[in-house]
Amino acid sequence: MTATLEVDLVLDSLIKEFGESGLYFILICTENGAIIKSYINQEFNKTSIGLNMSQLYELAEEITSEIGVHNPDFNVIHSDNFYILSIKILGKIIITLVEDQLDFSRIFDIINSCIDTN
Repeated sequence: MTATLEVDLVLDSLIKEFGESGLYFILICTENGAIIKSYINQEFNKTSIGLNMSQLYELAEEITSEIGVHNPDFNVIHSDNFYILSIKILGKIIITLVEDQLDFSRIFDIINSCIDTN
């Protein structure tokens, strides 16, 4: 059985669910920071964000490896009235910036529904 992440479906579903209510950007990138798909509500440097988040994952993986625990699957950063949520799944990193009034746990449900298993 193989599992693949339908990145177009992830992007479209997240925009449909949150696009008008506090979603500022979605970046879907490879583990090394190359942007695959993106949605940007305002002007951001998506390449810099993708690269920095992938480096954050590398650092988290190194730290967890050194102390003997499993690698992180996601990271949540809260700043003022926003959440930056980054999720590593099936070789991709999905990064979103949303207002903290949104139910960001719904993002996990949407991403899970976009995994195709054969």
